[in-house]
Amino acid sequence: MKKNIALFGGTGGLGSQLAKELDSKFNIIPLGSKDVNVQDNEAVSSFFQENEIDIVLNFSGVNYDSFMHKYSNKNLSERDRLIDINIKGTANIVSNSLIKMRDKKYGRIILVSSILAELPVVSTGIYAGCKGFIDSLTKTVAVENATKGITCNSIQLGYFDGGLTYNIPEEFRNGIIKTIPMKRLGKIKELARIIEMLIDVEYITGTNIKVNGGLDF
Repeated sequence: MKKNIALFGGTGGLGSQLAKELDSKFNIIPLGSKDVNVQDNEAVSSFFQENEIDIVLNFSGVNYDSFMHKYSNKNLSERDRLIDINIKGTANIVSNSLIKMRDKKYGRIILVSSILAELPVVSTGIYAGCKGFIDSLTKTVAVENATKGITCNSIQLGYFDGGLTYNIPEEFRNGIIKTIPMKRLGKIKELARIIEMLIDVEYITGTNIKVNGGLDF
């Protein structure tokens, strides 16, 4: 019987592409903000109460670029949105998914981090900090649930052929590709294989896996 995957951010660019890659092996429930508002803990709780979920993939997230000294009353709402979705939203998903997983003594939680958690890039401070939170949270959740058949890992994504990568201006994007040792963007199929491995192998938990084409920090 296929396991059920709740794919948060599953209607976005990267998430929707990934859903197609995983669909043959799993029952995918793609979720966008219109389906479940991750900022609303009650909405997230209701989703997990009403559905039997074996695996959580969290690709939900937003980005907003600004130098730290340029945050002011004019754009603090953007800063707060970053924190509300990337940090609070992740916490809502993880805490609510664990309730049934602990009862069943099985679960896989895979969170999406970013190369920016360790690679300083100007104007990405708040976003990068949010991704650093995800990497740290992963380790604690893994330890708390290691005897319950539940694993928790994060994937530090480099630059992939889809999703937020295409929010980067083409000229700058081409410059980034030149810095990647493999001289190309990551493929969705490659990302799907990493996810399948994390689902299959219970002995991998509390790990931040770097999938970046060889970019060295």
